[in-house]
Amino acid sequence: MKFSIIACVNKKLAIGKDGGLMFHIGNDLKNFRRMTLNNVVIMGRKTFESLPNAQPLKDRINIIITSDKEYSVDSSFENVYIVHSPEDAVELVECMFDNKEAFVIGGASIYQWFLDNNVVSSMYITEVNNEDEGDTYFPNVLDNFYLFYQSYTQRQRTDETTYKFSIYVRR
Repeated sequence: MKFSIIACVNKKLAIGKDGGLMFHIGNDLKNFRRMTLNNVVIMGRKTFESLPNAQPLKDRINIIITSDKEYSVDSSFENVYIVHSPEDAVELVECMFDNKEAFVIGGASIYQWFLDNNVVSSMYITEVNNEDEGDTYFPNVLDNFYLFYQSYTQRQRTDETTYKFSIYVRR
């Protein structure tokens, strides 16, 4: 069973602003889809509700972590599981989906728990060459990981944003 993190951050480790993503980079979104397709995505409630139309990601097993015991989603949604702690999410994946990779996709406190508890072994990080302030930040944990791979600098045509794809592996 492999647990990984996937995120898009800038130089200040900002990941979100005003309830949404900091960046909308076409290649990053395509990479996210390619990596997570037919796997498990683990997220907090706010991250789930920030998805387009607050709908689960298609062709993935969606695990939503919330402390709200009354929380529910539309019963027509397929492949959605609601758990009440990160520990429950780990147990669910290990019991039911051990043949898949589990990607932690946010938010900040969910990332923090999975990192603090040494659950993730790798991180797929899109690093954006930008210093804008956000209101949600990725934990500063890169000292616990080493850079395994980094792409060349890429540029988004629509707004000239530059970024790199990086893979970090736990030391």
